[in-house]
Amino acid sequence: MEENKIISTIKLISSKPEAGNVMTFVFETGELSWVAGQYQKYILPQAGTTKAETEHWFTIASAPTEGVIYLSTRISPSAFKQTLKALAPGGMIQGRSLKGNFTWEEESSKPVVLIAGGIGITPFRSILFERQAANKKLNATLLYFNRTDEIPFLEEFKTLAKKHTEFTLVPIVGESINVQNILSHVPQTTDQIFYLSGPEPMVERVGEELKRSGITLKQDWFSGYDENDY
Repeated sequence: MEENKIISTIKLISSKPEAGNVMTFVFETGELSWVAGQYQKYILPQAGTTKAETEHWFTIASAPTEGVIYLSTRISPSAFKQTLKALAPGGMIQGRSLKGNFTWEEESSKPVVLIAGGIGITPFRSILFERQAANKKLNATLLYFNRTDEIPFLEEFKTLAKKHTEFTLVPIVGESINVQNILSHVPQTTDQIFYLSGPEPMVERVGEELKRSGITLKQDWFSGYDENDY
């Protein structure tokens, strides 16, 4: 796929606060088809003159079956995010370079552990709600690490856990994201598949530790965040 090829230009339907400084921007899908867990580059030419100002990667937080595109993000002072926040319903954004294999498509008897650091929750929201729509089992434990108790999508995940007894939600507030804390919440670690998503420095550090432990791992990196602001 060509890096700079415009796949779609999509229209903003609405925006809404989630928790803390996280907002969700709801767009029409346009011509876009994606697999739950994938990410895409988005362009707002009016945000500035440099790529850092006008381009941003987002994992799509909505499931394809929901019929809309959710872009959920922490609102920072960056030119891109301030321009996105100011976008009125009907405003347009360009989508390019759909990518990613951080997806749960294969079926296996192995238990699945999903580890999210803050806004790294977005691919898991897409994946879990898509599996629910397809009547597939949600046989997973979600470890959802957050710096504060302002937790995006928490009520949605609680509802999901009530409907699906095979799905376990573990919100974790204020703990460091490290292998010791992860394994303390998942005592049975033999022959499990781990998915790790969050700020790039954390994913690289924790991912290497998990792989050294012999754990099967998929990773999704969120650039622009560090371990103190995710």
